[in-house]
This record gives sequence, structure tokens and C-alpha cells, in this order.
Amino acid sequence: MRPLTGDAIRAALGTGISRVFGLGRDIAIAHVFGASAAYDAFLAAFFVPNLLRGLLGEGGLAAAFLPVYGRAQTRGASRRVAAHTFTALLVILPAICALGAWTARWYIPLLAAGFSAEQLQLAVTLGRWIFPVLGLVSLAALASGILNANGRFFVPALSPALPNVAMIGGALLLTPLVHPPVAALVFGLLAGAGGMLLVQLPFLRDHVGPLPRPSVQPELKEMGRRLLPVLGGVAMAEVNILVDTRLASFLAEGAISTLQYAMRLFQFPVGIVAVSVATAALPRFARNSAGGLQGPFRDALRQGLGLGTLLILPAMAGLLVLGRPIIQLLFEHGAFTALDSSRTYAALAAYLSGLWAYTLVYLFSRAFYGLGRPVIPVLTGSLAVAVNIGLDLWWVEPWGTFGLALATGIAGWVNALALGLLLLRRGRGWIPWPPLLGAATSAAMLGLVLAAADKWFLSPHGPWVQVFAGVPLGVAVYALGIRALGLHQWFRAAR
Repeated sequence: MRPLTGDAIRAALGTGISRVFGLGRDIAIAHVFGASAAYDAFLAAFFVPNLLRGLLGEGGLAAAFLPVYGRAQTRGASRRVAAHTFTALLVILPAICALGAWTARWYIPLLAAGFSAEQLQLAVTLGRWIFPVLGLVSLAALASGILNANGRFFVPALSPALPNVAMIGGALLLTPLVHPPVAALVFGLLAGAGGMLLVQLPFLRDHVGPLPRPSVQPELKEMGRRLLPVLGGVAMAEVNILVDTRLASFLAEGAISTLQYAMRLFQFPVGIVAVSVATAALPRFARNSAGGLQGPFRDALRQGLGLGTLLILPAMAGLLVLGRPIIQLLFEHGAFTALDSSRTYAALAAYLSGLWAYTLVYLFSRAFYGLGRPVIPVLTGSLAVAVNIGLDLWWVEPWGTFGLALATGIAGWVNALALGLLLLRRGRGWIPWPPLLGAATSAAMLGLVLAAADKWFLSPHGPWVQVFAGVPLGVAVYALGIRALGLHQWFRAAR
């Protein structure tokens, strides 16, 4: 079996470029809109299309499609299966988009009940315009799944950069030309979603046959059976955001935006590390599921867990120490105030409590998808949602957005621990203890050294010095710790 590390690195490289442009998008939005009522309305309008994108796109569709497609590859039927799947989506997605745009006037008031009448009307209008993004992104996600299954990871991981680039252009160039100004973000998002699909089409030529007439194929039926429980698992994760959004709509103006800016920084390492490792691991899980949790399947899980942990823990320590100057450097200009920075850092620190947990959830859930047990992530996700809602209601009044973010972090640990314990019941030998313990030790050393350096030497010179001197210092300290513990040998063996 080809080592997982190389494919994960290729996926991470493309995803990393995309996330950098994502940060650029958030910088542009923060400069133009800050943490404002207009941006709150955009986020509420985008919530349901974004939720369905996770269900029918990157999350649900890929997990249901890849196991079926992987078996079709072994019998030489992959081009036919891919073509029929594209045809089915071209029939289904326009109807879903039209239905979503029509029902925006009903679901958005339920989602953002705390909005004023004017803000609510703006959100409904934006929601109607934004729904075609779902169809474009879902088709792009299917293209990404096909390319991943055929060993191509860089272009699919890079393609989400296009909506980010287009939204930067919308925020900076179109805002003075359209009314309402926040609609510029919608136009940029639509253009970028189309680009996600178009940039991958040339690479599909050898993997997709001519598109047939719509028909119900056995493979499509199996995808449907696999998709239903996977949809439940992805939906459980999105319910947390739904509850946070509804409760935040009753807080001070800009609360939803504050959570969004903090979540973007939280998702930066999650997207580069957790998503890339899980993306590289899922085709391996799908191909090697017959023997259960042993052999190549167990090896892929061990490599994914070790690699993900070695990369995510230093990111968590670094963001805890340098999160505030990073926020000041990226966002605190234009309409984004110093008070916005303080609120965003508080929410980010709370989210970081679950950073490693969500990395584990991405990997463990893909392992169960590969084993043909997608119901299990649904059940553990339901438990995590129940915990999140309970903590949200408990903490939102005294702690505001900090309490909502902390509840999300704790819920991630409930999900990760439940999935991990259920995997242990199916087999052992997949926990790589040396990289786990070594990463924890090195990350703790990174945090302590960086906190001391920041307090005594860096912070008096402002956020530019804190970030551009602190990040290399943190990387150097962590690398020294990893080498002193001999874990560079583990990297070499995994590669």
C-alpha cells in the first residue's frame, strides 16, 4: 500500500493554499463589514446552503460515493459509475436549489429569531440568491472524490481557493457598486463555486464516461443507502452551528460574526491537517475494509492518527499564545475594532479546547464509513449535539459567545472519545503511543517557551513582531522537541 503521508501532504498543500486565500477573504470582509449586522445577515443566509453542501458535497456524498466507486474500479466499471452519478446529481440538485430558495422566507426566521425585521428581510433576500452555490459545490465535490480515488489530491484540495478569491474581489471591488453592499459577497461566492467545478473538469476526462440518460443503477441505490446515515452524521455536526447561530442572534450585534471569525481561525489547522489526513485515509479505508480493523486498514488508521496529532497539537499551542496578535494583525483595521479583536480571541480560545478532538472525529468517522458502519458516527454525533445544546443553554447567558464556543469544544471531545472507544472494541494496535506522547510533550514545551518569550520580549513591540518572530520560534522549539524525542524517525518510517 502506498504510504498515506505523501497523499496527505499533497492534499494538505492544496488545502493550505486554499485556507490562506480563505484568511485573505476574511481579512477583506473584516475590513469592509467588520463584526456587523449586515455580515450577520449574510452568515444566517448562507447557513442552510452551507449545511446542505456538507451533506450533499464534501461530507456526505464523498463518504457514500467512494466505497462504491472503489469497488467499481476493481472490476473496471468506474467510468460508468461516475457518469451515472453525475447524471443523477444534474437531475436532483436543481430541484433542491429551487426548493431552498423558495423556502428561505420560512427557515431563516427560525434560524435567526433575534434579528430585527430589517436584518431578517436582508437575510431572506440573500438566502434566495445564494442557493445555486449548493449545486455547483456538490458537483465539484463529486469531481474531487473521483480524482482522490485515482490518486489526485492537489487540484481537488486547491479548488476551494476559488470561492475565496472571488469573495475577496467581491468585498473589495463590488461592494460600492451593488445594493445592498453585502450582496457583493454572494456574487463572489457564486462565481467561485462555478470555478471550483470548472478547474477540475479537464482532469476528469479519463475517469468519467459519456453522461447517460437518467436511470436507477444498482450502484446509485447503494450510494443512497450509504448516504442516508452519513447525512445524519454530517447533520449532527451542523446542528451545533445552528444552535449557536440562533442563540447568538439574541446577543449583541455582531455576535454571529464574532463566532465566524474565531471559527475561521480554528478551522485553518483543522482544514489543513484533519481534513487532509482524513481525505487521504478514506480511499484506503474503503479499499481495505474487508479484513476489518487489521492489516492495511489498521496501518492507515495508525498513520493518520500519528500524523494528525503531530501536526495539530503545535497549532493548538501556538494559537493559544499568539491568537490575539494574529487576530489584531489580520482583522483589526477598517470596520473591525479592538473590542471585536478581544471578543474574537475569547471565542477562539474556547474553540481551541476541542481542536485535537475534531481532528480525531474526522479520522475516526471516516474509518467507520470505510467499515460500512456509517450509523455509528451518527449516534456519537447525536450524543455530542445533546451535550452541546445543554452546555449552550447553560453558558450563553453568563459567558455569551465564549460560552457557545466552549460548548462546541467540549462536544467535540464527547464525539471523539465515543468513536475512539468503539474503534477499540473492534480491534487494537492502531494507537501510535510514541508520536502521541511526544507531540503532547513537545507542544507543551512550545507553549511554555513561546508564552515566556511573548511576555518578556515580543509583546512590547506589537503584533507584527509577536507573529513574525513568535511563529518561527514556536516551530523551532517544537522541531527540537520532536527530534530530541526521536520522533523524526517515525515521520521517516511513515513516509
